[in-house]
Amino acid sequence: MLSLKNLWRRKLRTILTTLGIAVGVAAVVVLSAFGNGMAEGFGTNSASSDADLLVSQKDAIMIMIGTIDEQVGIEIRQMRGVAEVAGTAVGMVQVADSPYFLVAGEEPRGFAIKRYKIIAGRQILNKREVMLGRQSAENMKKTLGDKFRINDMSYRVVGIYETGQSIEDNGAVIHLEDAQRTFDKRRQVSYFKLKLDSPAMREPVREAIQTRWENLGVTRSGEANAQDQMLDMYRAMGWVLGLFAILVGGLGMMNAMLMSVFERTREIGVLRALGWRRRRVVRMILGESLAQSLIGGILGLLLGAALIGLAGQSTALAGLVTQGLQPDMALQAFVIALILGMVGGGYPAWRAARLAPLEAMRAESGAAVRLGPIARLINRVVRINAVRNLLRRPARTLMSVLGLGLGVGFVIALSGIVEGSKALITNLLSAGQADIIVEQANVSDAAFSSIDERTVSQLRLDPAVKSLSSLVFGTTTVPGLPFFIVYGLDPREEYAKHYAVQEGRPLQRPGEMILGRMAANSLDKGIGDDLRLSGTSFEIVGIYETGAAFEDAGAVIPLREAQRIFGKQRQVSFVGIVLHDSSQADVVARRLEARYPDVMVSPTADLTERMQDFATTTAMMNGLIGMMVLVGGIVMMNVMMMSVFERTQEIGVLRALGWGRRRILATVIGEALALCAVSSVAGAGIGVALNWLIGLAPAYGDMLVPQYTLATFILGAGMAFGLGIVGSLVPALRAVRLSPLEALRYE
Repeated sequence: MLSLKNLWRRKLRTILTTLGIAVGVAAVVVLSAFGNGMAEGFGTNSASSDADLLVSQKDAIMIMIGTIDEQVGIEIRQMRGVAEVAGTAVGMVQVADSPYFLVAGEEPRGFAIKRYKIIAGRQILNKREVMLGRQSAENMKKTLGDKFRINDMSYRVVGIYETGQSIEDNGAVIHLEDAQRTFDKRRQVSYFKLKLDSPAMREPVREAIQTRWENLGVTRSGEANAQDQMLDMYRAMGWVLGLFAILVGGLGMMNAMLMSVFERTREIGVLRALGWRRRRVVRMILGESLAQSLIGGILGLLLGAALIGLAGQSTALAGLVTQGLQPDMALQAFVIALILGMVGGGYPAWRAARLAPLEAMRAESGAAVRLGPIARLINRVVRINAVRNLLRRPARTLMSVLGLGLGVGFVIALSGIVEGSKALITNLLSAGQADIIVEQANVSDAAFSSIDERTVSQLRLDPAVKSLSSLVFGTTTVPGLPFFIVYGLDPREEYAKHYAVQEGRPLQRPGEMILGRMAANSLDKGIGDDLRLSGTSFEIVGIYETGAAFEDAGAVIPLREAQRIFGKQRQVSFVGIVLHDSSQADVVARRLEARYPDVMVSPTADLTERMQDFATTTAMMNGLIGMMVLVGGIVMMNVMMMSVFERTQEIGVLRALGWGRRRILATVIGEALALCAVSSVAGAGIGVALNWLIGLAPAYGDMLVPQYTLATFILGAGMAFGLGIVGSLVPALRAVRLSPLEALRYE
């Protein structure tokens, strides 16, 4: 009870500290919900819980990206032990306000469609009919009989379904043939689900399929597959992002508890003189810290649950977040909050226990501590009062700089990665030479882009076009490299020159491959060796280097081979165009896009600004920055409020000596700005160091090459100084309103 009474004595400080923890816990909960939602959504849609076996493209990094010919399903159905075969075509499209809308194409007579529990209307029977998930129907205000457009094609809503999975209940189901047309998968599916005559036939059927088709993988429900590592990355991403917010809040807690010890030095001395042992003092301080963590954790869980609920009502976000607060996420966040309470109160408790009773009783509330040699030197050299005030409490200042610096560093690191990714994708798709890039229009993810070769042929004939290169882009897995990028090129086109062969020779015929230097080193492969991709063996005839890890960690194969492996028969992913007059890129891009409505044509410089992938990434980054600003603002206000509290008597003396309100106001705000100036410099270092550490991560680190611009650091500094001004306003106004007499009598 004593711990709670102590917290209640400083209500405002307790509220601000608890809010900092609550926002951090809410951030962990919400971002984990997004990470788990994406992982569960992509994984569940292809789960074989309603089937005995799932057949997908072997080594596809995401099952929904794979493609298999329908003829394979017909032949599997004829195998001994196979009762039923159902093919599904899955893809992401942009509809209404949702950039990532999952559409599944199912055969109305197949058993797989039964997993969609109809709660209104009926299941689809014919083409141009659609079943909407319960959540998508509610968010988009659609009901039975309404029209619903998918990629400029109109469908009639005949049913509303529910599966219990967020991404599916925020999606739609259409006829398999409609989906094949929508996703340009002519007579192809993403995967097959199999029902067997008997569970005992699982292994014989699996072996028979894998023996006959080397490019196919067969799994059971719950078995690990090639996409599991990618799904784990989604989960980890959300958790790590949220951890930054809670760390900033945790440092704010340590700051508050440290201040609590400073201002109660005499009280602690009295308690020690009355016989309190060190252990009891430690328990009191830790009790206060844990109480704040407990309350902050509960508030954070409630706030997180509310935010998840709001996200579930958003058309754009509903499919990307788990439905409701998951117990494991809540437990994780709550445990982290309690650990922060232990750590945040640990140092202040240790400091309180070390106080000698006599010295503590002689100390004055808010008295300055003895400065170390470095602090004394700075104090002599720097004549700015704001800086000298910060040096009076070096431990508190250090905690504040670390807390705010982490927030600023996180923003700088994230911004650097996004800018680096933009430069990387631009260089990749342009091969350093194209003036215009062409991709499929209205595609939610670049991985799904498909352009018909007939359109490519028409683009090639345009009088403004000097040369044109096609690219098929896909990802797969190989032993040793869970994320392996494959580029399909025509060796006769200009793009091929970008992949400069350092050993061996360029591509000349089918069945050949040139391997990136990093991939060759990781896989221990050389000229003349073979490498299998999705069941197909390629001979390595060359080793290339471009200087970009994203490219040097992959391989280049002939265009036709890539089309076959990635199921893009007579299609390409992107087209790069070199113009006769590069200054006309904007004009030509607009003209070509108007002529060919199925494609998006962009000048190279504007490519990433128009891609939905980066529009979503930018929106997420802005949300994370807002979260960091909120947590950082709470920390800053807490720090400055404590600074005013502990110097109440000093402010009274200054007011009695004739200091005006403006001068007091300028002093408090100046101290906050000085703290933010140091924090912005520290944040820049933390951000760069953080990206350096990310770069050391195996498999993915080399591909995340940050790029920093002046605007990146201006953003970080602007965030820091903005927090300084906003966070110091309330404490500064409190200081200004103090009357000299009341301030002098303050204990």
